[in-house]
Parts: sequence; structure tokens; C-alpha cells
Amino acid sequence: MNRTSRTGALTILIVTALYSSGAMPSDAAVEGTLKRPSSFNQQAKSSSEILLFLEPGTTVASIAARYGLTFKQTLKSDPNAHIFVAGTAVKALSARQLAAKDAAVRQVYQNSRTHKVRHSFVPNDPYFHKETPSGWGGRGQWHLKNEYTDIDVNVSVPWSLDITGQGITIGIVDDGIETTHPDLSPNYVASNSWDFGQNDAVPDPVYTADRHGVSVAGVAAARGGNGIGVVGAAPYAGLAGLRIDFDFQTVAMFVDATLYQSSGGSNAIAVKNHSYGVTESYVPAAAERAALDTSAAVGTIHLFSAGNDRGTGYDDSNKKEPQNSPNGIAVAALGFDGVFAAYSCFGANIVVTAPTSDALAIDAVTTTDRTGSEGYNTPIDDSFPNDDYTSEFGGTSSAAPLMAGIMALAKQAQPLLNVRFAKHILALTCRMIDPLDATASSDGGWRANTAGYRFNQNYGFGLVDTARLVGAARTYTGITALKTEDVVTTVVGAAIPDDNTTGVSRTFNLASNTPLEEMLITVDISHTYDNDIEIHLTSPDGFKSRIAKQNYGSSGTSGFSWTFCSHAFWGCNPQGTWTLNVSDRAPADTGTWNSFSVTARMGTLISPPPSPPTISMPLPGNALLLLGQPD
Repeated sequence: MNRTSRTGALTILIVTALYSSGAMPSDAAVEGTLKRPSSFNQQAKSSSEILLFLEPGTTVASIAARYGLTFKQTLKSDPNAHIFVAGTAVKALSARQLAAKDAAVRQVYQNSRTHKVRHSFVPNDPYFHKETPSGWGGRGQWHLKNEYTDIDVNVSVPWSLDITGQGITIGIVDDGIETTHPDLSPNYVASNSWDFGQNDAVPDPVYTADRHGVSVAGVAAARGGNGIGVVGAAPYAGLAGLRIDFDFQTVAMFVDATLYQSSGGSNAIAVKNHSYGVTESYVPAAAERAALDTSAAVGTIHLFSAGNDRGTGYDDSNKKEPQNSPNGIAVAALGFDGVFAAYSCFGANIVVTAPTSDALAIDAVTTTDRTGSEGYNTPIDDSFPNDDYTSEFGGTSSAAPLMAGIMALAKQAQPLLNVRFAKHILALTCRMIDPLDATASSDGGWRANTAGYRFNQNYGFGLVDTARLVGAARTYTGITALKTEDVVTTVVGAAIPDDNTTGVSRTFNLASNTPLEEMLITVDISHTYDNDIEIHLTSPDGFKSRIAKQNYGSSGTSGFSWTFCSHAFWGCNPQGTWTLNVSDRAPADTGTWNSFSVTARMGTLISPPPSPPTISMPLPGNALLLLGQPD
């Protein structure tokens, strides 16, 4: 049996690779200007540690003796997952290869130093209502309730129905939350919290740079109705701090935080937020993706910031992992002006958009900050009069936790909600914004597929509408079991014409007729400059969508084998002949399309309303909220 396909109780072997230089990102790098190593993937191979998921009953001592390893640590989330030290990278590689054939070892991973950064901007705005605090001015928490325009998440109606996130815990995978902050402590859940960097039960900030998670937590679930500060999207949801040491990060930390209290039959943490990611393209994260799959299987909903890299050579979010996973929800950013933020990544993997700061930190998000003089609110960076809050938070780092709070509201309304269910009702209820968008990154602007779903790669299905989303969550009773159809690896072996938009095409057939969810396309390409490559997929009914965009202005790598995720075909009938096209859009560099494989994921909502979808939700005063994909 293929070892990677085996199911059941897991015991993971992860090989941890440390940067050969030992250097980690500076505070400036963590906050946005990343000082990348010259070759992250190459340095990752220098690991001297391994992480193993073992068969239950297998002892640490027996594995250590068998492969000449030294035990280091057991993952908090799984008693059968252990980190071992091999002494040298060569010994680690040898142990990894041998362990992969060992019947007592279920999974083997390299536990390398990762290079993610907090997707953070330094923005600007006051308390909930505009012109507060007195004499300060500002637009208030406009992302929740905009008192100037209609660009907000429409959260007031669910609040008025006492849907506040009560009973739902949100895990903040970040650099810590301040557990004694007056606007966070009432919602803090100590029993579900852990510091995966310090390996203790106190998830508070440790270093001066640890301020990001405090603000993220406030956006998601700052306590509301207590007469102070700000309110989060889910003001009565629980907050679990899942702290990562970003200055000493490893794969194991992120795997552990992803699985903790949301795996092995437990989903005590129903929603998790991940406001971080790599800034490069095509950096594999196999262990994290596997952990995400495991956690999603028990019903935990994971939100990921799409990335703040627009304008660089790494701005297609579909080239980032695990942002491209079907078991997560990638969130893009919208500014106060109703247009995608100038830093927000795009891609066929984007699901939804939420309001946050623009590129100039104007009309940003007001949220919790580290108390006192530490944090974003400094005399130089922020003149907000209360040092326990900042008016200058934003980026996709703020868009994602806003969605995490909204997911907690929907989860309260519908306890059966999981990531697939959530995507279905987001596709139905999101609001089209920036309707005239025709930018190159949009892939043709807003286009409706043959199932009637509108999609734009800058926005996914659109701006979240919380009232409609919660109404749909209350109306539908679930989703059908996931159905998949695979196209096995197909050898292409064709040279890609250089600087030629025609490219190379291959076809494949699908037999199923169950409506689509995601299309997963794995492409293997050898090329001297991967940013030249653009990939398109055309359905049997002629609907064409880009799954990877050509990038400019960066140094591409030497090819890739990558799984792309597309939501553009949501709801379509997959049956028939599909066409996959690969083209090289720039001169000089050349390459070969080696192979591809396909997985079509399919399913539908249970108990849908008549078509077109119209759902009624009772509101105060005998009003009705009509749900569907609004104009």
C-alpha cells in the first residue's frame, strides 16, 4: 500500500531543517519587508531533525535506537508524533529514507525552518462609531458598520438576533494574544490555548515584535457590549491563543497549531485563523497541508490571509501553500473605497473578500493592541489616544480574522458548518463589488459560469455579507458527501513554445455529472524562469478560467510541480472533455511541460431552496432578509 495514502491514527515523522546560517527574519522582515534567504528550498534540505507520525504503540526509544536518533519533543496535538534529531543533515536524510519503509512509521516529514511572515500592515481608525473617541474623529470600525458608505460586512442583523459567536472558540495561530487585555480577557479560553514556540500553556507575547496576534484577535473576537474599546466580529466567541515563535519557526510548530484541539475526533476549536504565509511562490508545505486536511475532516474551518504581495513577482495566491488548499478559505482584502487593496494577492483559489486597510494605511482597522507602550500604537506610528488600541491595523492579516469571526457567527447558527458547507453558502451569498473591474489580475472581470456563479480572481465570490451568510447557514441542513473523480498522471513531454500565447494544450475527460466544488490541477513543468508560465483551464461547456498567471519583475525558479485550486467552475457539470493549456508569455527562457493530473471535487447543499436561490430569514419588526447572490 502507498504509505502516503494510508488512513487511521497518525504518528508523524517530521525532518526539521535549520537554515545553515541560523539567521532568522528581523523585526522589519516580520512586519512586511522580508529578507529572504537566497534559496529557501535549498537551505531547507540542510535539516538535522526529523518529525515522525508513528503507529500507535511504537515507542520513541525503539525508533531512536533503530535509526541512531535523539528524541527531542512530542507534538502537543498527537501523542504519536515526535521530533527527533539526527545530528547532521546527511544522517537525517538517511534516517528519513529508511523510516519511510518502516511499518511502524506512518508518515515522514522534513521539519525545516519555515520562512513565513505575518501578513501585516500598519493602518489607522477609531472605536466602533465614527468620530469616537471624542475629539479624535475617524471613521470608527467601518469594516463592521460603515456609517459613510455600504462597504462593510453587514453584521448588525445577526447581532440583533443574538448571534454573537457564543459557544464557538476561535483559534488565533499567530505570535500570541495578550490574555489580560481588557477587551480580550473576557473571551480568553485557557484550556484550548498553547504556546508552540515556548512549549507552555501561556500564549502571551514573548518578544517586542509579538504584537500582530493581539490585533488579529481583536478583529475576530474582541469583547463587545462591555463599554470599552472595540468590538470583534464575534463579540462573545471564545479566543484560544495558539502562539508561534516567528523568529524561530519550524514546520512542526505550524503542524501542531493546526491540529491542536481540532483533530482526532475533537474540534474544541471550531474556527482557526492563519494571518501569515510565505512571500515566495511554489514553496511546498506538505506537512502543513496534511495537517490542514486532518483538521478540516473533523469540521474545523480554517481561514488564511491571501497574502500582501501584489505588485511583486509573488502575487498569485494560487502559487502559495496552504492558501491553495481546498480545505482552507483564502481571504482577499478590500479597501474603504470598495476596490481591492493595492497589496492584496489574487488567484483562482480566492474564496471571499473582506474589508481592511488600503495600501497607504488610510481608513484602516481599529482593533486591540498590546497594552501600554508596546505594540503598533507608538507616538511615531499611531496617534490614537488609547495605547491599548491601534487605529492602524490592516492587510490581509485583518481581512482573514474578520472572516474568522464571521464564520463563528455562522457556526453558532449552524453547528454542522464545516469548510465545504461554508464555501457553498459563501458562493451563494457574497456580494459583487467593484462591478466594472477589468484589471489583468481579475481574469476578465466578473464572469458568471454556466451554473450562474459569479467569480473574479481579485475577489473570489465577492464581499462577505454576514446577514445573508448566517441566513443561509440557518436554512440549509448540510452538504452531500464529498465525491471526487481523478485523472491519473498523464505524460505530456512537450516543449512549451517560447513567448507564444498559443502554448500547448491537452484534453482529459470526466464522467461524473455531480456539480463541481473545486478543480485541482497538478502540473509538472521544467523551465528556466517559472514566472513566464500561464495556465488556463476550459470546461466542456466552453468556460475558460486562468489557474496560474504570468508574473513580472522577479527572479523565477527552475520549474515546479504544483497543485493549483480553482473555484471558478463552482456548481458546473464536470461531465465531458476539458482542455488544459500551458503557455510561455515572455522571451528568452524556455521549458517543457512534463505531465499533469486532475482531481474534481463535487457536492451540493442539502435541502436547497427553489432556483434561483432565495432564502428568508426572520428579522426584527417583521422584516425579511432575502438571501442569494445579490446584484
